[in-house]
Amino acid sequence: MSRRPFLLAVVGGSASGKTRLAQALADHFASHDAYVIPEDDYYVDAGHQPGFVASEFNFDEPAAKDHALLASHLAALREGQPVEAPQYDFTTHCRCEQTVERLPAGVLIVEGLHLLASPELAAQFDLTIFVDACDTTRLARRIQRDVAERGRSEDFVKQQFDETVRPMHALHVEPQRETADLVVENMGAPDFKALARPVLDRIGLHQGDRRNV
Repeated sequence: MSRRPFLLAVVGGSASGKTRLAQALADHFASHDAYVIPEDDYYVDAGHQPGFVASEFNFDEPAAKDHALLASHLAALREGQPVEAPQYDFTTHCRCEQTVERLPAGVLIVEGLHLLASPELAAQFDLTIFVDACDTTRLARRIQRDVAERGRSEDFVKQQFDETVRPMHALHVEPQRETADLVVENMGAPDFKALARPVLDRIGLHQGDRRNV
């Protein structure tokens, strides 16, 4: 195993399955101490901004994320330095007071909406993967997730999807498909081990071959 961490970006639309694919990859690389870093933890501290109204804030544009902080943290981890990563509370739209210590590891997997939208951030990665899923599939998954895990109503999720998620996907997320190293489709019932296979093939680690990490 190389001493230099191998950084993977898993990018895709909201509820495309990127989080679960990232976790499947982390499980595969467990012997490299791999773990997942969510881009969502690097949302700006919107809830503490004067005049903040959740229904009017655009969470689906790159400016909603602190990419400079994330890029600096990845650079530090690559140099073998631990970082204090933020945590984000989706129910309050605020950063938590408590941070999480992230340690250097052989494989670091970052997943999120906009990882390739920032040139400074995109330059950090050794391999970039775009997870593709259609709007209908993503909306159904998002309703299920946000109602159960994030305290949203179904009407709010649908309104947010129509007003910001869908147009911001077309403007900011979909263009990243063309710049990603690899595209995997996740339209139906997901099999994340199967979805991970072309990624493993791409980096020469399928069937336990770990020469490139």
